[in-house]
Amino acid sequence: MPKTGLSSEEMVERTIEIARETIRRVGLDRFRLVDVAKGLGVTHAALYNHFPNKEAILDAISERWLNEMDEAMERVARTVGPARLAILEWFMAYHRQKRNKVMRDPELYRSFNMAVEADKPFVRRHLEKMHDQLLSLLERGADSGELDIALPERAMEVLFEATVSFHHPALVLEHKDEDRELLLQRVVSAVLAGLSASR
Repeated sequence: MPKTGLSSEEMVERTIEIARETIRRVGLDRFRLVDVAKGLGVTHAALYNHFPNKEAILDAISERWLNEMDEAMERVARTVGPARLAILEWFMAYHRQKRNKVMRDPELYRSFNMAVEADKPFVRRHLEKMHDQLLSLLERGADSGELDIALPERAMEVLFEATVSFHHPALVLEHKDEDRELLLQRVVSAVLAGLSASR
């Protein structure tokens, strides 16, 4: 047990919580491990037992947020109703999660964007989950006959690529001050129509 009396898991949770609040308060550039250790009431060396460096804490924060997003998006993907509407709602939810984060938590979003640029494994896992969720929605639409799509996996790739400016972290940041929801609806609807017409 550390001096705090926390278990190892509790120590990790508390570290992430304190680090998030510290970054929100002082910014990413002024964030230091020593401040987190001080907030935990442990030595700098004790913190190294759980996180070897600042990057590891930043990654843990971003991974935690992506895990929460994965769960929220899974709930959207399981929505009962027409597949076409569910796909549209899925893209809207994905876009809103990213835009809300950059608007409310710009410094943490910047850290997340750095993890994306570095192609961290937890970012790749998140993208795989997003691809799987979208694919399941397209397969649902194809199986029900609502969507005339011969190759749902190819359709997933096309849809994800066509909407990249609405969910890629750097592009969401670039367009953060714009309300692009109507445009996203039009893009998704047009691509779905085009995929069906191309058969």
